[in-house]
Amino acid sequence: MDSIPKMDPIPLNNVPSDKKVNTLLQKGLMERGALYVGAGLTVGALASVVLSRGATTRKVVTAFGGGIGLGSAWTRTSIDIEEILGSDESN
Repeated sequence: MDSIPKMDPIPLNNVPSDKKVNTLLQKGLMERGALYVGAGLTVGALASVVLSRGATTRKVVTAFGGGIGLGSAWTRTSIDIEEILGSDESN
């Protein structure tokens, strides 16, 4: 059994085929990116309060959490793009 929850892909029902990748990038990085970076910053800030003493270390841990959030958003968007391009090639 797969323990990783599967995210719903970005709906592309009424999007013309020449704009699908652009729509995926736009919605994936802007909407998902804002959510994931915000969550990463929040988790990073909470972890920095618990794990570090100095202000500089707290900033570094918080920024690291934001970077992880941004990387997660890019990875999910990249997977969505690969899925849409793979389904177009098979048709």
